[in-house]
Amino acid sequence: MADIAFDTMPYARDIFRDLDSCDSEPTTVLVRGRSGTGKSTLLTAVRARLRSRGVPLWDTSRAPVPAGPSGDRSPNPALIVDNAHTASDAELESLCAEIESGARTVVVAIQPRPHDDRLRALADVVARRGRVVDLRPLGSSDITPFARELGMAVPRAIAQHIHQQTGGIRGGVVAALTAVCSTRLEAGVPAVDAAVSQWARTELDNLEPDLLETLAVATTGTGLDSSELTEVLGIDADVARRLIDRARASALVTDADLLLAPAVPALRTVLGDRRYLDVQRRLLTARLDAGLLRDRTALAFAESGVRDRRLAEYLCTAAEHAGRDAVRYYAAAASAGIEIDRIALRWAESAARVGDGDTAMRLAEPVLARTGVDGAALVDAVRICAGVATRRGLIGRAAELYTWLGPHRVRADWAVAATVHCLAGDLPAATELAAAAPNWPPTETDARARLVATALTDTLDHAATDSDAAVSALVQAAHSDASTDRFLPCTAVSLATMLCLSTGEPRRAGEVLVRVADGGPRADQLRVLAAWVAMLGGDEQRAAEHVAAFDWKALDIRDRLLAHGVAVGLARRGGDAAALSLAWQAAYPLFDDVDADLLTLLPIGELWLAGIRLKQERRVTPLVEASLTLLRGLRQPPSWANAFHWYGVQAAIAHESPDALLPHARLLKSAAEAGDRHAAVLADAGRTWVFVLRGEVSAPHVASAVTGLRGIGLTWDAARLASEAALAAGDSATATALLKLARAVRADARPPEPQPTRAPAAAPARGQVTAAAAPATDAAILSEREREVAELVLLGLTYREIGARLYISAKTVEHHVARIRRRIGAGSRSELLSMLRAMGHGSLLV
Repeated sequence: MADIAFDTMPYARDIFRDLDSCDSEPTTVLVRGRSGTGKSTLLTAVRARLRSRGVPLWDTSRAPVPAGPSGDRSPNPALIVDNAHTASDAELESLCAEIESGARTVVVAIQPRPHDDRLRALADVVARRGRVVDLRPLGSSDITPFARELGMAVPRAIAQHIHQQTGGIRGGVVAALTAVCSTRLEAGVPAVDAAVSQWARTELDNLEPDLLETLAVATTGTGLDSSELTEVLGIDADVARRLIDRARASALVTDADLLLAPAVPALRTVLGDRRYLDVQRRLLTARLDAGLLRDRTALAFAESGVRDRRLAEYLCTAAEHAGRDAVRYYAAAASAGIEIDRIALRWAESAARVGDGDTAMRLAEPVLARTGVDGAALVDAVRICAGVATRRGLIGRAAELYTWLGPHRVRADWAVAATVHCLAGDLPAATELAAAAPNWPPTETDARARLVATALTDTLDHAATDSDAAVSALVQAAHSDASTDRFLPCTAVSLATMLCLSTGEPRRAGEVLVRVADGGPRADQLRVLAAWVAMLGGDEQRAAEHVAAFDWKALDIRDRLLAHGVAVGLARRGGDAAALSLAWQAAYPLFDDVDADLLTLLPIGELWLAGIRLKQERRVTPLVEASLTLLRGLRQPPSWANAFHWYGVQAAIAHESPDALLPHARLLKSAAEAGDRHAAVLADAGRTWVFVLRGEVSAPHVASAVTGLRGIGLTWDAARLASEAALAAGDSATATALLKLARAVRADARPPEPQPTRAPAAAPARGQVTAAAAPATDAAILSEREREVAELVLLGLTYREIGARLYISAKTVEHHVARIRRRIGAGSRSELLSMLRAMGHGSLLV
């Protein structure tokens, strides 16, 4: 140990250097450190060092003799003293005199005791004659090097966890490292926790009862104060100061006077739970009487099991300004003895805001069935329950709650109720509620809900052909989302974003998200919305990055449906059948758990097309039918219906069923004739697609439709229309021009890629393409004709079929494919297909 455990003790090298010169001049060293910081280990190394140099030792464990230990009658043996803080007054006086004499080398180890005059005098003597070394706990970055010194290796995450659990005390670190290195990697954290708990228990077993009670005071983490300790433990001030010194010198109390968390259960066991709680109650009383109780301390008291009326009231007050931690404060108040009925709705709302719907429903639903509940409490309970139900995708249940409450009892929450009815497709009920709006003052509390309700109602107005005003109102409401205390059925930012996407404005949807700060309880939802914006804007790569970062478990069920919709949509656009199947399998269990509402129309549309592609359409048909029923009930509002009917057009095309396309096309045409620009673009694109399916390809008409689709953000659909038209074109020139158009649309949608770097000197193995050798675009590798061939190969056509499309021979196609394989380094056909997809080919034709 002496040879390997001191790289993290740089001062140890200085001590050894001093000892190496002690033959010519005696050396004096005082090693000061808390328990477990390595004092005894260092002294062991000192003894070994001196023995290796032939220096005799005089340990305090043996009676001093004037001529040194037997066997070596040297007159001046080195004096090694461990735990000098336990020595008597006479022994310390003798030790100071020995150091003052300078006759021999002296190495002393003590714990820090700032209030002990004797130890201060000893330190002063050593400081005049030699070196005082203070041992500190290991830092977070020291754990890994320390483990290497001991011949062990641990991952960075485990090292950080060890530091957090032990505070860097070497004794605890060694116990944790020993445990983790003797178990499997996946069991590392539990092994550390168990080892540190056992180490803490061992440390506590050797402590006196009064010191254990002092450590119980240290569990609150607010500092150890002698006057407070005097009051709590009923001891005099001198004893209190000595106990504080001993507590701070222990291995279990941090520099912030906080007992290490793993030591708390062990302390309760050793001290006894009743006695532990008694100390906590006396400390609480002292803090309350002195007006010194703080929020976190109060929380610690309640969570440790202290029940006190004043504590409960304090926690309820603290919860009102605790933000996301309010749920914890209300739970602690309940634990401290507050009547749950008094705080049920405040607790439920706090839980709902942080996504804990189960707790919110458990607390709020009983209020609905309770007799004698005042009107305001009933309205709040309905709002919370309806909000949780809506975010879980159960919009029908939320609407039922407001129908039960009725317009006569909804009061100022008319806007929230109207929003729920709009989302559920019940416009008459929403209009009836809006008619009662003048009866209630426009307060700041209800301002956001009013903005949302009014904007959402405007989007259902058939006379309005422009959603700009509604989006502006929703963006204004979104800016207040983070600061509000009221839990609503949906966020303004989600409405604004999905409305922009539904009306063909992905760029504006992105601007909405940029203007809303990312973070807090909405961070996961904003990431899902950002993925939708990227996908419908044509940037599938960025959308995939967002999908990879989803915390699926943290999402509300309706947001989870949105997340599955974008994941399935990306797989469909990528043309990877295996990925699409996996995304679909992950999504379809959710179909039975949600209702269709305005915010789920886009993901249902994506899932509809994926179901057709995978021949599992019947699984999603109930949601599709519910969506169509919803839109019929709202009389086909263009702001929401256009995008879904475009999915209907695509579904009919996938089925190769013109009859199924007609209902959706008629609705789009009707909206276009009423002046809706978005519907006009979609209607024209749908009509052009039908002609393409019939083999009637007009390049100008296709180009016009493609330009229109690209203008409303549907870049993938635009590129696909152009590529389908190219395949159906009757002449090579038209087919080539349309393929170029498809490729240009896709290229414009993708973000610029980095320029290629110079290829390395050594050629990669056959079939491999290194990042350095891969060019930024396929134009640097494949010719125009080869890119056309690549697209058709990925479509699955034979060489003869490709030749017929491009008006070249099958043999020429074969030569093109062989040249493509050589240029990109593909070793097999499957590798060729994978590499072409990775280069961006094929996504135009799926």
